[in-house]
Amino acid sequence: MDVTYDAALNGDSLTKALSELHPNVLVVRSTKVTAADVNADPKLQLVVRAGAGYDTIDVAHCAKQGVYVANCPGKNAHAVAELTMGLILSIDRRIPEGVQLLREQKWNKGLFSNSTGIKGRTLGLIGFGNIAQLVMDRAKAFELNILVHTRTQKPGLEKKLGFQYASSLEDLLARSDIVSIHTPATSETKELVNKSFLAHMKPDAVLLNTSRGTVVNEADLLAHLEANKGFWFGTDVFNGEPAGTKEIAFTHPLAQHPRVYGSHHIGASTKQSEAAIGEEAVRIIKKYATQGAIDNDNCVNKESDGSKLHKMTIRHFDRVGVLAHVFAIFASFEWNVQELENIVFKGREACVVNIKFTGDLSHLEEAIAGVRKNENVIDVSI
Repeated sequence: MDVTYDAALNGDSLTKALSELHPNVLVVRSTKVTAADVNADPKLQLVVRAGAGYDTIDVAHCAKQGVYVANCPGKNAHAVAELTMGLILSIDRRIPEGVQLLREQKWNKGLFSNSTGIKGRTLGLIGFGNIAQLVMDRAKAFELNILVHTRTQKPGLEKKLGFQYASSLEDLLARSDIVSIHTPATSETKELVNKSFLAHMKPDAVLLNTSRGTVVNEADLLAHLEANKGFWFGTDVFNGEPAGTKEIAFTHPLAQHPRVYGSHHIGASTKQSEAAIGEEAVRIIKKYATQGAIDNDNCVNKESDGSKLHKMTIRHFDRVGVLAHVFAIFASFEWNVQELENIVFKGREACVVNIKFTGDLSHLEEAIAGVRKNENVIDVSI
């Protein structure tokens, strides 16, 4: 493959490059991919987000244009889980402040001698995907008790993995000493952390966010920090944070707050994580180039609701014109093919085609009879 690498492309420069180079595949990390970018490249077939989240990509427009969007879920999960544990320990032992005093040539053992410790405390996880489960594994090694709130509870999983489902989000917030958020950025999770959310937490609790800045209403959180002197916040993300990687001035009311420990959106930024994501991106591209397929675990804009689809299975001989005959009948009844899989058996004598389609089935028997008229059709079922 011919590869063009330019990490500086962004905004208008990315749109211009796509209009000139016409790549079939675009790979990005945190760079925004807009509708204008997609429209600029008529040959674009696949956008790969080299990471887990994909809120920086106009997924809906890609779907309208028949462009796959794929991500690499779980490949940076270990790195984010490690950072989450680092924030928990840093807040409990106030490690950053201790380091800062040493750099100022000061010693104050008494200031750091009254930490609570985390053994036996309760960690509440909001969301239970790859990252949250890895955080749980690490937290259990520190003998934390684990509470989980997720929309998709799996019976028996809590006993198998050694955690407890909270009865509700409010239940988790009320019982947890530490709450860690691991949700995607969606309309449902926007400003999940707000005045009501915070009111259910313990006044001396710790809140962690290593997901997305949009999950937090920062004004409500700042007010809560001011009202509760024992409350702490650890985060890797800020709303309005700089997009670049070079040092620039950054002033933010939460970042400068004395009970907020923050990192520079580096949750996935380890060499191990970068290598794993790179390998996964290459695997996705190679499979698409050689097989024309994207794994369901990676494709984020494929229609998954099959509740309105009908399915017809046709056994037929491997002869020219069989599928053309079937499609002509489908078209005559205004049946629209949504998915198709044609399986060829060993020896290339016979095939089975599975067709998923939409349409009015009032003429089903007539359609099946029409399909069977082809001498190379063995059987039809629906």
